[in-house]
Amino acid sequence: MTFYGTLGIIYFMYWTVGLLYLFVDMTGRPGFLLKFKIQEPYTRISKSECLDLIGQVLFNQTVVMMPLFYLIARAFEWRQFPTGQLPSLARIVADYIVFLIVDEIVFYYTHRLLHYGPLYRLIHKRHHRWQAPVAMSSFYCHPIEHIFVNIMPVVMGPFLMNSHILTQWIWFGAVIFVTLGDHSGYHFPCMISTEYHDYHHLKFNQNFGSIGLLDWIHGTNNEFYKSIAYKRDRVFMSCQPIKQLYPDESQTNNNNNTKNFKNH
Repeated sequence: MTFYGTLGIIYFMYWTVGLLYLFVDMTGRPGFLLKFKIQEPYTRISKSECLDLIGQVLFNQTVVMMPLFYLIARAFEWRQFPTGQLPSLARIVADYIVFLIVDEIVFYYTHRLLHYGPLYRLIHKRHHRWQAPVAMSSFYCHPIEHIFVNIMPVVMGPFLMNSHILTQWIWFGAVIFVTLGDHSGYHFPCMISTEYHDYHHLKFNQNFGSIGLLDWIHGTNNEFYKSIAYKRDRVFMSCQPIKQLYPDESQTNNNNNTKNFKNH
């Protein structure tokens, strides 16, 4: 249940949602979705980029993830995690609070460590090839990064809490969905904001964490707080793109100054 069930949920969520995003990124259709793109201008993914992306993802999901999750499944069996009676709602909520805290701590420090000079060049630079990320680039990374930054922060919470298998599956599915959204480059109405991690790919030295707690403590999101992305980092209900609801006034002023200069 831990090995096949968990991998099945991860693969199903990643490829069904990821391929929908990839179709839009490669074809530009349906066109009305492009107005929700965070970084401009929009550029289509080429076939060579797509093949490179899928090749790295498949390697990480097979050669890296399958043996690792076999070991993780054995560790969970050793913990004798519950699979019978369903957990109470209070237990599920308590588990998820711990999951979020553990994920934030482990992800923040491992991620920030990979931004250290030699480690960045050898490992993390591959992931940051996508300055304007796409959904499936969430697993486009060095195998070492995939183990310690993508997988371990998500798995450690359920292991420490000895969570019910159903709680684990919901958590893993939700993490994959949110991670794809964070890397999608789109900020859609009625959905969790993706501005926070997109800003990390844009600036490299801001927003290392997942929920922002440790970024706030360490001051690694100070520039983000001053940016237009921070104003847009919210759930909105309008069919109008949030970049139109919160326009970048500095860019508008620069454009106006350029026009005035040309007129003179």
